[in-house]
Amino acid sequence: MKLNCKDLDCPKPVLELKKALEALPSDGIIDLELNSVSSVENCRRFALSQGCTEESKLLSDGSTLMKIVKGFGCDVVPEEKNEALLNRTLFIKTDRIGNGELGKKLINGFLKTTLEFEALPKYIIFVNEGVLLTTQPENAGVIESLQSLSVRGVTIYTCGLCLGDFGIDPASVQVGEIGNAYDTMRILLSTDVVSL
Repeated sequence: MKLNCKDLDCPKPVLELKKALEALPSDGIIDLELNSVSSVENCRRFALSQGCTEESKLLSDGSTLMKIVKGFGCDVVPEEKNEALLNRTLFIKTDRIGNGELGKKLINGFLKTTLEFEALPKYIIFVNEGVLLTTQPENAGVIESLQSLSVRGVTIYTCGLCLGDFGIDPASVQVGEIGNAYDTMRILLSTDVVSL
C-alpha cells in the first residue's frame, strides 16, 4: 500500500498511518512518504508501538520514504528502573509561570525541585511557548533538570507542530522526543494532568 502524507499537519500523518494499518493484513507493507522531521519521528514511534518494523530512506527531494511491515515487530523489554512513576502528566504550555523574569525563575525552580521527589510524573509534555524550554540555549538550567528527569524514566515530549509554528528546527530539541497530537491526547485522557 502506498501512503503519501507529505505536507500534512500533525496529527494527520499518524492518523492516516493508523487507518492504513487497521485496513492492512498482518503481513502487509506500507510505503509511507513524509517530508517533515516531526512526522517521520512520530510515524516511526507509532509504527513500532503497533508491533511493526520500519526502514527509512531519504529521497533526493529531501522527503523520506518509510517502509513499514505490519506484524513483524519485536518488543524489547525495557530495563527495570527503581523509580516510582505516578500516573501523572505535567502539561506545560508556556516558558514561565506568571510574568517576566520571576515567571522564568519559577518554572526553572519547579522543574528542578521535581528531582527531589522519589515519585515522579510519568510524562512531561511541552506545547505552545513551552517548547522554548526544551530547545533554547537560554533555558540550559531547565534542560539539565529535564535530562535528569528523563534518565530517571520520565517520558518527555515536545510538540512538533509548535516547533514548526515557532520556526524552531526539530534538531534543536535537547531532551526527550518530538510529540504529536495523537500521543498527547492519548496521554492526557489516560493520566492525571497537572497544567503549568
